[in-house]
Amino acid sequence: MLYGLKFGKERSISWLISMVVSFFQSNLIIQPLKVLCLAVFFALVIKKVDEEDYQNAVFEGNDRNRVEVRKCMCPFVAAYVLFLWMLLLVAYGQRDPNAYLLNQHIRNSFSTAISDSMSLGDVFTWANTSLLNNLFGVYPGFITDGNSKLVGNARLRQLRVQKNSCQIAGSMRRFVPDCHAPYSWEVEDMGSYEPVWNHSVKDNVSTSTSSPWKYQTQAELRAYPVWGKLLLYRGGGFVAELGPDLQNASSNLEYLFRNKWLDMYTRVIFVEFTVYNANVNLFCIVTLLFETTAVGAFQFHSDLQSVHLYQSTDGLHIFVMAAEIIYLLFILYYMFLQAKLMKQQRWAYFRSKWNLLELTIILLSWSAVAVYIKRTLLGNRDMTYYQNHKDQFASFYETATANSMLQYLIAFLVLLTTIKLWHLLRLNPKMNLITAALQRAWTDISSFLLVIVIMFLAYSIACNVIYGWKISSYRTLTDAFLTIINFQIGIFNYDEVLDCNPLLGGLLFGSCIVFMTFVVLNLLLSVIIVAFNEEQKHHKSRMAWGRNDLLSLSVEQDSDNSLSLKLLLCLEMVLCSG
Repeated sequence: MLYGLKFGKERSISWLISMVVSFFQSNLIIQPLKVLCLAVFFALVIKKVDEEDYQNAVFEGNDRNRVEVRKCMCPFVAAYVLFLWMLLLVAYGQRDPNAYLLNQHIRNSFSTAISDSMSLGDVFTWANTSLLNNLFGVYPGFITDGNSKLVGNARLRQLRVQKNSCQIAGSMRRFVPDCHAPYSWEVEDMGSYEPVWNHSVKDNVSTSTSSPWKYQTQAELRAYPVWGKLLLYRGGGFVAELGPDLQNASSNLEYLFRNKWLDMYTRVIFVEFTVYNANVNLFCIVTLLFETTAVGAFQFHSDLQSVHLYQSTDGLHIFVMAAEIIYLLFILYYMFLQAKLMKQQRWAYFRSKWNLLELTIILLSWSAVAVYIKRTLLGNRDMTYYQNHKDQFASFYETATANSMLQYLIAFLVLLTTIKLWHLLRLNPKMNLITAALQRAWTDISSFLLVIVIMFLAYSIACNVIYGWKISSYRTLTDAFLTIINFQIGIFNYDEVLDCNPLLGGLLFGSCIVFMTFVVLNLLLSVIIVAFNEEQKHHKSRMAWGRNDLLSLSVEQDSDNSLSLKLLLCLEMVLCSG
């Protein structure tokens, strides 16, 4: 109503019409068309499998054979297609395309005035300008443009190293009295201090747990270790909350800067807060990092995770819930089948890779259910804490971690069920031909893969040694390895290499193109193509031999063909499946 008064009559009516049209368009046209297209696609797949697998049956044109094959295959294919469809609905029901846009918007808002290398003074300048201006927007309690509500307070957290934490060369000790090593869990400072880090607090002196000079553990902060660009950082640290408004936050930053809260022993600075965007019903847990080695130059990195804590009540949510229930019923049914099969085969059950695949899908499914329940309980706990402590920092890290774990489990489930679909379509001659060709060429393929890995490592090590000190793409061996892989598919920055050293860069990457792309990868493709051609010839000769033998067997043993038709059909299926 308030927005309608603000927009005016004409804009309100236009907005109402567009909302109604979009609603009915989505529910009556777009979504039914998606379901129809998916159904037609899978129907064509089933029809293709039926036609290609059995059109060369022993007695061509026998409609009764085709009907029997369809009766045997269609229920299994249709049931699995329904199972896969339910899993896809569950997977995409947990994802929101607005999450990417929300993350990008917040990341871009807070990354202004950020350079590749920043000093402590630059970090304080950024905190007093870009951070505070975006954290406390035009509307009280909202960040940036007023669309995302700040949940609790924002806080600063830093990790430090101990004094004299590294060894100094003997000849330089009189010139360098103090040495502070790069961050590691072994040399991390976990002490309690007074302001300006001058005097250590004795054990018998109590210090406030909210003091920015007292180390707080990971359990006290309800946090988790964080991967930065450089290292894995512990979830504890020295914490200072900014406050509920701009004035308090500015005064707190001034106090920290005046008392040298950040100094030469600081190794990473975290800016942590959580926002809720009601427009898309998403919580965003934001972590902005400034990390450095022992050289004092800070690099910026951000980690944002969006999660649904309040389930929507529209028709799509009910549809997804129904898909989740149907998916669990499928899992229970598959558990019954696998238990029955395990009872029959006993230890031989575990020798089949497809049985292990089924077992893995079942275990991952129930693991996802357990993580989903845990995420719900953690989300309710964190929201209850926020409701009771609105003037403090609200930690949603455990909920975000559980949500990420759930997404990983669902992603692996989709991957494994898709592989299972390949196994289900093994009776299709083309699918069987591809599988057999890969099996035939596996020895040669494995040899070429070993050669490829060795060459990738060789070029990665060479690029890391040559360019690792001046080009960020080759800073570490892992970065160099990923850059060389991207180079093979055309994602590469030629200018930064040629500007650094044109002759050496041209020689290095030119030889990489010749040896990797033109020689090794093309030889690998040639091996696969040769194996495919050989398997095609072998498949045709095997099919011709099988038909002739089966035809003579049926004529000799069964004159009326009533029993031999079924026998021929079963043996033909075995031949087709290899």
